[in-house]
Amino acid sequence: MLKRYSIVDRLEGITLAFSSLYQLGDSQNIYAVSKAYAVQREKEFFLTSEGSFDSPVFTGPIDLPRINPNIKVNRLNLCPIKVNNMYIRATSFSSIIHIGNTSNVYMEGRVKNIRQLEKDTEPLTFETIESPN
Repeated sequence: MLKRYSIVDRLEGITLAFSSLYQLGDSQNIYAVSKAYAVQREKEFFLTSEGSFDSPVFTGPIDLPRINPNIKVNRLNLCPIKVNNMYIRATSFSSIIHIGNTSNVYMEGRVKNIRQLEKDTEPLTFETIESPN
């Protein structure tokens, strides 16, 4: 792996959350995994025993895209890496802000969203609109 200096004058970030990373400098391996189980309800109600990461959303395999070995890349590796000013509003759910070199990166974010809505007391009615012919 190519080794270079990474010089950053100013890095400002507001939010860094949920398995995210600010990495300045070289890294050999980055492995970022985030799993979230979210339940949204119209009425406030909470059960301490609800939610399980046994769902296929979390346990099933992820189909990775095929790597195309015929990609042509032109590089200009300046030494050192120089960043003057970087402002980041938010970094979340297995994302990385990285300044430097990395050999291997694996990132995975899995979220299961459940929305529980109240049932209407009145059944829905639909009007039939006839088109004039």
